[in-house]
Amino acid sequence: MTTNEIRERFLNFFQSKGHKIITGDSLVPKDDATVLFTTAGMQQFKPQFLGRIDGPTRAATCQKCLRTDDLDQVGHSDVHHTFFEMLGNFSFGDYFKKDAIHWAWEFLTKELGIPMQKLWVSVYKDDEEAHHIWFNEIKVAANKIIKLGDQSNFWPSNARLNGPNGPCGPCSEIFFDYGVNPHCPKGKDCDPLCSCGRFSEVWNLVFTQFNRKDGGVLEPLPAKNIDTGMGLERLAALVQGKKSNYETDVFEPILKEVQSKIKGISQQDTKIIADHMRAVVFGISDGVMPSNEGRGYVIRKLIVDITDLAIRAGINKPVIHTLVDAVIQVMGQPYPEIVRKSSEITAIIKRIEEGFIKGRRQRVLELQECLAQVKTKATDLGQLFFLYRDTHGLTLSTIEAVALKAGISDSQLAQALKVFKAKMQEQKERSRAGSKMMGDVFADQNVALNVPKTEFLGYSQLKADATVVKIFNEAGEINQATEGQAVKIILNRTPFYAEAGGQVGDTGYLTTAQAKVRVTDTQKTNDIYIHFGTIEQGVIQAKGKVQAAIDQERRLAIMRNHTATHLLQAALREVLGSHIKQQGSLVAQDRLRFDFTHPQGIKPQEIEKIESKINGFILNDDMVTKEVLPLEEAKKKGALAFFAEKYGDTVRVVSIGNYSKEFCGGTHLDSTSQAGPFKIVSEGSVAQGIRRMEAVTGKAAVEAFLKKKQQEESAKQQSQRMKQLERQKQNSHFELIKSSVDELIRGAENVKGISVITRCLEGADIALLRKLSDLLKKKLPSGVFILGAKSKQDASLIVSVTDDLVTKGIKANELVDQIALLIDGSGGGRANMAQAGGKGVDKLDTALAKAKKIIEASLPGV
Repeated sequence: MTTNEIRERFLNFFQSKGHKIITGDSLVPKDDATVLFTTAGMQQFKPQFLGRIDGPTRAATCQKCLRTDDLDQVGHSDVHHTFFEMLGNFSFGDYFKKDAIHWAWEFLTKELGIPMQKLWVSVYKDDEEAHHIWFNEIKVAANKIIKLGDQSNFWPSNARLNGPNGPCGPCSEIFFDYGVNPHCPKGKDCDPLCSCGRFSEVWNLVFTQFNRKDGGVLEPLPAKNIDTGMGLERLAALVQGKKSNYETDVFEPILKEVQSKIKGISQQDTKIIADHMRAVVFGISDGVMPSNEGRGYVIRKLIVDITDLAIRAGINKPVIHTLVDAVIQVMGQPYPEIVRKSSEITAIIKRIEEGFIKGRRQRVLELQECLAQVKTKATDLGQLFFLYRDTHGLTLSTIEAVALKAGISDSQLAQALKVFKAKMQEQKERSRAGSKMMGDVFADQNVALNVPKTEFLGYSQLKADATVVKIFNEAGEINQATEGQAVKIILNRTPFYAEAGGQVGDTGYLTTAQAKVRVTDTQKTNDIYIHFGTIEQGVIQAKGKVQAAIDQERRLAIMRNHTATHLLQAALREVLGSHIKQQGSLVAQDRLRFDFTHPQGIKPQEIEKIESKINGFILNDDMVTKEVLPLEEAKKKGALAFFAEKYGDTVRVVSIGNYSKEFCGGTHLDSTSQAGPFKIVSEGSVAQGIRRMEAVTGKAAVEAFLKKKQQEESAKQQSQRMKQLERQKQNSHFELIKSSVDELIRGAENVKGISVITRCLEGADIALLRKLSDLLKKKLPSGVFILGAKSKQDASLIVSVTDDLVTKGIKANELVDQIALLIDGSGGGRANMAQAGGKGVDKLDTALAKAKKIIEASLPGV
């Protein structure tokens, strides 16, 4: 039975049980900032699990998922992947444990024909109901039912004890028994808790029946839910009689193509490439562009890592992008969108490959030089590894290989890797602290639980009367808020636009006869609009009436910039070509930003042409029309869709003249002339093949920009004049010093047979010291030259050693380390030249005097 057939059988089976088959969500969760990617089938049903049920109460899906938690195990394990498919059936206050368990057993044993004697189950230790169903109704043998605790069989794991608050409940898992592992020390006593490989977890049934509150209190939910998840690849392996997921029909063609294109690659690396290719293809298909941050960073890292594997296998030209077709061959039938986007996906991967291959050669050479100079302290090496992994993009495997080749010992490498991993962890924690992505799919449930959707009025109204549904402060839900409190307020209806589609949220006021709330931002989660603000006066009460009014001038400025963003995309496609596709945007009150695909820089004359065309659109006074259409009708009319967005059955389409038609939920002008003058203020690259333009609109904004630009140009010219005068001063200084070089050489001191020159120069900079040092080397073929300079705030040093003395063990970087301490500074460099700086200006003369003794002390036997 093929994987496609298993997927189809699952969905058909649950359709026969009254479930609505729902299309799997995008890998990029919509309106959910708590996670980077979709990691489970239940994520798109978050509103239903929070009590907002306005559709079917039974659903089944096959969901694309992407996880990076187990990245280190990919290729080493038979069952861990970055990208995988999750089969799931769900109940929202409909059926519960009895039906969920019976149907799971029926599907596995009857529909798929899996021998029931090969299946074991686990239940939560206190879940007598689930145990009764398995033992008394399904007739699973007592020795094949194991009771587990909060970590293994409660969802979220350990939530009862440690939180988070919100929907939770016990789990029951179904395992497949591959038979006794002769290498397992437990022998026949092995059970599903053992990691020997005998058991494979097939299906997890989550019984969401509690709402956890502070203190670990489990309050029964009024409507109990079912959330199940079964990895399709694992299921396919056992149905097809395979032990490893990589032996199934969804992996074998990709593995063969990898081995065909990359001769001699190891089996483990072949698996890693096959796995990562699936993740990359689907990630890009769902709109994740490789970049240096967020989701884009993950996709770029996967491409870079497998490109590096190919390079280390001997392939020094782009090859990874040629594997896209193998993924499409396997996955194109259930996911036709990757077929339609294949050329674009291939081109994006190839650009990243080419950039990495080109940069890798240079980075490896630089790393080799740094390793030759850096001291073998674990801290220094670890920081160097971090720099070349995080900033310069080399893979850790390559860094390790270069380090070992440079003579770093295994023990030194191990210590350095500990430092490296600690720094990576610090970076993750910093990133997590500054992000909304906390990994908890119910992170905002306190605000959203059992709240109906907010009615949005903002397309036609700038103010409206509304009822306060709920109020929250940092501690949780409250009945009223008083002056000075920071709050989140949910209304039943609102004119405030919540941040979405690149457009920022509205600001304004909520008022009553006695109270006023300043709203500083508006966000939404699953169509619940949340007004963030502060009580400026009076008391706001839940269930009370308020007038909600947005900042009208600010909204108008945002509308100008949003309509202008559509004009910009139209102009870009006309001037640069139809390959232009939106990759992201920001629409704020003071500017607009637009990211788009384009393989090269944009010439100044092209920018002028784009700007001129947009101002032409504005002068035409073209109408801006908005309409809601069925999705397929909108596509037939040629409306452009944002690559990363997922759309419902109906969409809002914004059309301008006969040149722009886009899917868009944002707020817009009624005609292009309302935008006023348009000015592009910057253009540049933000990622491989991705350009960014920023612009301003409206007379006041354009005039302010031009005035600021004029001031900046004036300041730049002044700065250039000052630098030129400084260069002239330094050149004159150098010519003066140059005439006394012979005198300097005659004054060289002999230290154990070595000529040593020390000199302090008033008013010189480090560049002048370097020039003088080079001149001394030309004039005196053997010697050590230590030159210093003072300014009011700093002291500088250059230490230069001729090549003949370097071969005898005299190194400039080692000398400068010691001398720098004498001026309260630090330094570094190469064996033949190093420099240092410090704050001890008054100590420089003493340091130069002691430098000779430092040299003498370092030269025993020379």
